[in-house]
Amino acid sequence: MAMFDPHSGKLRQVREVVRFTPLQQDVLKFLALVLMVFDHANRALGLHEPVLLLLGRGAFPLFALIWGYNLAKKPVVQAQATRLWLWAFLAQPGYALVMRHDGLAFTDPNILFLFAVVTQALALMHLPVRKGYPSMGMAGALLLVLWSVYGATPGTYGTEGTLLLLASYGLCVSLPAYVTHDWPVRGLSIVAWPLLTLALNAGLGLTMMLAGLLLPTLLILGSLPLAQSHQAVNGRRLLPRGFFLQAYVTHLLALGLAGWWLA
Repeated sequence: MAMFDPHSGKLRQVREVVRFTPLQQDVLKFLALVLMVFDHANRALGLHEPVLLLLGRGAFPLFALIWGYNLAKKPVVQAQATRLWLWAFLAQPGYALVMRHDGLAFTDPNILFLFAVVTQALALMHLPVRKGYPSMGMAGALLLVLWSVYGATPGTYGTEGTLLLLASYGLCVSLPAYVTHDWPVRGLSIVAWPLLTLALNAGLGLTMMLAGLLLPTLLILGSLPLAQSHQAVNGRRLLPRGFFLQAYVTHLLALGLAGWWLA
């Protein structure tokens, strides 16, 4: 599998850890979206159903893994981060309505802010180093620290959520030998990803922790036949470009208004 090397600017053949066809990605994203809608409906409508809460644990790890896979295929550029920032702000009113039963403030960020922050940090790290100028890589690392200290909330899975996104990216990104010699990024990511996925729901008990790991694993295994299908070989897509971001904003607003009206 060819992945982009951010240091050499070239594609390198790397050993695959995860690989998704376009059709497989769309199916997994759609299933993750369904799980997320269950979770948000449970909160917005005040249902408090344990089964819906359990199903919702599988959404974020799936989205994180697919995000990391897509981001690692080419240089991370500012436009990718800017797009996420814009959608995150658009989603915030609906998110605040959905989460009002949980006692969250309007300023508590939705999950797209987490994706935007980590994408922004990676975009800074991909900028070329200019002699005599501060390293943008350090600026990206500082952004992640500031987010973890001041921005991360339970709704964005705290520091564990940030680290899970980095681990998801680390599973797929190709790095030069002088980096991997000192920092075994791929190996650390392989070990860290399941542990961080368990840690996401540590405050909800063992059942929710296991659900957060097993649900994505089972859905990925169940999608493997799609990788060999005729449609996958032809690069067929199930969802239009930008569908998830539009669906995220729309479903939050719809559920938030429904919950407010029913209340």
